[in-house]
Amino acid sequence: MLASIAGTRGAQVSGLALAHQRDGGRQLIDAGLLVRRGSTAVTVAEDDLDDTVTSVSFHPITGRRGHLGNTAWQDADDSTSRQIYALDMPAVARRVLGRIDCSLGKEPIPYLEGAVLDFGMARLAKRKARIRIWVARALTALRSFELFRQLAARRPSEGLRVVISLDPAGRLRLPFLAGHEVVALVDVVDHEDGLAVAPEILAARLLTGPSNKGPVWVFGDGGVLIVHGVWHEFTGGKQKLAVARLAAAWLAGDPVLSVAFVLEEAECGPSVKRLKDLFAGHPTWHEVIRESGSNCWLEV
Repeated sequence: MLASIAGTRGAQVSGLALAHQRDGGRQLIDAGLLVRRGSTAVTVAEDDLDDTVTSVSFHPITGRRGHLGNTAWQDADDSTSRQIYALDMPAVARRVLGRIDCSLGKEPIPYLEGAVLDFGMARLAKRKARIRIWVARALTALRSFELFRQLAARRPSEGLRVVISLDPAGRLRLPFLAGHEVVALVDVVDHEDGLAVAPEILAARLLTGPSNKGPVWVFGDGGVLIVHGVWHEFTGGKQKLAVARLAAAWLAGDPVLSVAFVLEEAECGPSVKRLKDLFAGHPTWHEVIRESGSNCWLEV
């Protein structure tokens, strides 16, 4: 239920919807993860076919609570089921990362009106370098993801940035974003806790990738490329950048790129003229990375 609320535009839900979730809504409220949003009550018009939520107000003459429907004024009772509740994003995010030591501790930096929270750097098992970690919601909406992409471009991360998404995992089919690994909370949560990320599960997820990888899956920094289940690992920084760019092109449905463009994106110097120079000696060169004339692509 929390994921469904987090995936909405305003992370809001009516008391009526919460009442249909048995004890789930009350548990979120009691835990301080859902809070009342203002004093506005809402309802759904009985003569409205699209279930659009509308505000409850007072009739200008009779003073009765209700709303103006499509054809006439409709009375509404004054009950808690018609109140608006909103996700307390900072409280939720702190619970999510409660078992991970982050450099910003309990005071994350909010972006995009609080839909994204930056917890700074974190150390995970089996990783030498610390990683930057964000908690985000509503990434599955196209407009929201575009705003997130712009934010990531404005605030680039050195190395990998892990983004814990609160959105429903089934809708988390996002475009590849270089330097970022988006992980659904449900995939790494400690089920006994119900909300906190299990550090050991997150570390394993970052080593192996998601369970459903498709024909092509690439790690956020380009360090691992998996094609039809075959694992290809890259360690050089320029190789990683090139692999990430090639994989992003394939995933976007336009796999053929110019060699010059890929080399430029990989920040190669003028001495590197071809991809075969960049990947010389790599065991998987030409197995999944192909080059012909001025073009290159992933062989899938």
